[in-house]
Amino acid sequence: MKTDGNSNYYLGRLDKYWKQFGRLFQSSSKILPKYLDASLTENVIAETKSEFRIVLSELPFIGGDKYMLTFTFVSSAVALAYIRVLEKHGLSVDTIGIVLNEVYDDVFTSLPGFIQWLLKWSEFSSNRQNKIKAFAKESQLREYPGNWVMEYVEGNGIDFDFGCNYTECATLKFFQKMRAEKYMPYVCVMDLTYSRALHTGLHRTTTLFYGGPYCDFRYKKNDTSLPGLPLEDLPEYKNRRT
Repeated sequence: MKTDGNSNYYLGRLDKYWKQFGRLFQSSSKILPKYLDASLTENVIAETKSEFRIVLSELPFIGGDKYMLTFTFVSSAVALAYIRVLEKHGLSVDTIGIVLNEVYDDVFTSLPGFIQWLLKWSEFSSNRQNKIKAFAKESQLREYPGNWVMEYVEGNGIDFDFGCNYTECATLKFFQKMRAEKYMPYVCVMDLTYSRALHTGLHRTTTLFYGGPYCDFRYKKNDTSLPGLPLEDLPEYKNRRT
């Protein structure tokens, strides 16, 4: 098992990551004025970049380019940086959760139709499936303690096309370390927000955060995911054990 170190991997890519999140902050500029004085919007973006550097310095190394979920992990880091800044501006936990999901929804629903189609097609492509299966197998080795651990679940094409059972979640472990666990329900439902925008049909009935044995992701092409909010309407919330 390797250590959680090597934060220089992320910091050396800070500017690259920030450019990749450009659309996120375009959407933030549209959504945030509903919840915060419009004159502060640009301040929030600048403050988030400074906070992002701090959060990246704490982000455990999980294999870098070797692993397909590294960018997902970095995305959770920018979400935490954004959360911290919104906290400083006095927004409540629930309001921050709403902002996160409205921003994320705008990012993907505002994409050109062809890009939306391409992302959906990629999700179910044989190349993507092979990568998920390979990652699932490697994750069982627990090479990096901060990483995800998961199993691939074959679909039958009727109930679902494919699935994943995550028995360890890198984002949950990191948010616990950063004492931001209370935001995890809102971060988790961003998966549903993404899927709903692209019609990849994600359904989930249990999560690690709510005390389940794993997070059960099940995907059905062209199906519609539940809205991520309100939390209380979700099966994963209704089935909570904590």
